[in-house]
Amino acid sequence: MNNCFIKKLLLITFLSVLILFIAISTKAQVTVEARIDTNVMLIGDQTRVWLEAQFPDSLMVSFPAFSDTIIKNLEILDISPIDTTLADNGLRLLQSYLVTSFDSGFYIIPPMDFIIGFPKAGRIDTLHTVPLYFQVWTMPLDTINRESIADIKKPIEAPLTLQEVLPFAGAGFGILLLAFVAYLLFMRFVRKKPVLVKSEKPKEPAHLIALRNLDLLSNEKLWQKGLVKEYYSQLTDVVRTYIEDRFEIPAMESTTDQIMESFRKEASLEKNLKDDLFDLLVRADFVKFAKATTLANENEQSLRFAYSFVDKTKITEVLRDGDEEENVETAKETSTAKTK
Repeated sequence: MNNCFIKKLLLITFLSVLILFIAISTKAQVTVEARIDTNVMLIGDQTRVWLEAQFPDSLMVSFPAFSDTIIKNLEILDISPIDTTLADNGLRLLQSYLVTSFDSGFYIIPPMDFIIGFPKAGRIDTLHTVPLYFQVWTMPLDTINRESIADIKKPIEAPLTLQEVLPFAGAGFGILLLAFVAYLLFMRFVRKKPVLVKSEKPKEPAHLIALRNLDLLSNEKLWQKGLVKEYYSQLTDVVRTYIEDRFEIPAMESTTDQIMESFRKEASLEKNLKDDLFDLLVRADFVKFAKATTLANENEQSLRFAYSFVDKTKITEVLRDGDEEENVETAKETSTAKTK
């Protein structure tokens, strides 16, 4: 009974020592380190704090995390990403913090904690770095003239260089050149050129323009050449333009129905004249948009009505040297008189 108990005790002791040895040996494979580039610096200077860890790739290591400061009065300016390289016994991780201090004094960075994870064993452990010590000095005093109080130094006056002056000189030269060119243009085209007042030519009466254009259309003989659509398009353009100038109706932008709606309010126009105008515009719309076919007598009748519509609706002028009123000769009658 005693021998069995002793054997069990020895077995338990052996296993405990083995487990402790394995843990110590595994832990010994992980090394963590914290160091600083310099232990003495002037106030406002910058230095780097380095964190390093080496461990087998079967383990996991978590670095200490800082945000704005490592310790009070030791401000972090920049944090580098963790650099990973291969080492003899696994991986090597390296990270640096760019730090500065604006308060003089002696500072101690306490040990930093690295969290070590053992995935196979299902546990974690913590390793600590050694503390870091450094001194922040102020600017040294002038020991020779210690009793005298020095004023703040004035800014150093640096001489102007050609590179600094050249842009301003170029801009000034460009402005002078533009002013000289503007002066030459003014002297040539504005000052010496006499100001001419162009008199506006009196606008020709609407019926004279319409009759002249109808004569041109008649001489072209479009429908006789088979160009019926072009014939009615030009014919209605002449009539619509005359309606705009004579009755102040926007006929060029209006449909046939809109034009006739405007003429319904025109009391001075006879009903049969309105009906004939409507027939002309509708016939032209069918030819232009529905490709309708017209007879020769219809084409001639359309032109004759256009002449008649202009002649019957033209405005009469009052002669300046008398009290009588007489109609202005149409363009066609004038040309006939000149021929005779």
